[in-house]
Amino acid sequence: MRSAITAAACLFMVSLAGCSSISVSNQWRDPAWQGPPATNIVVLGVARSESTRRVFEDTFAQQLQAAGLTATSAYSQIPPGENKVKLSDFVKTSGANAVLVTRITKVEQKVNVSSAPTPVYGGFYGWYGSAWASTPMVTQYDVVTLETDVWDPNSDKLVWAVSSHGISSRDIPNVTRDLAQALIPRMRADGIVR
Repeated sequence: MRSAITAAACLFMVSLAGCSSISVSNQWRDPAWQGPPATNIVVLGVARSESTRRVFEDTFAQQLQAAGLTATSAYSQIPPGENKVKLSDFVKTSGANAVLVTRITKVEQKVNVSSAPTPVYGGFYGWYGSAWASTPMVTQYDVVTLETDVWDPNSDKLVWAVSSHGISSRDIPNVTRDLAQALIPRMRADGIVR
């Protein structure tokens, strides 16, 4: 886990953007991991912006607490880019039996062109009016892919991972709640958290 946490701590250059509607894919659980389910979790958001990181970590921790778990935001003890020794010490002293890390893995710009009906041919004036009415609508948006990993600090191993996707949003608290509400039941079903 130390090397993974070190890598996560070094990746604060990644910008955490929110996603307004979350879809989950590529869920994995280590079949060899025997548990027990975690009850105390350190939440770590990998983000270029310290304010984004703090909002993400606090909001996700609040959602875990609302689900009856103990959760601590990592920023409360670990500044950006802090070395692995301090992070490892914090995880040990917190009593955490899981570390949840979320980071952006990809941002894709998408273009959507709505289909438009063919203009009506009823002479030039009929065609002209329907040509304006049938102009397609073009919209651009970003799709953000997040990776959320859960590490077992006792075995120093990755025990659960999932990719999630959503349309980019600047409302970090809302999208973090959406992400947590999508992931916490899945972690429970897989026996990762109590």
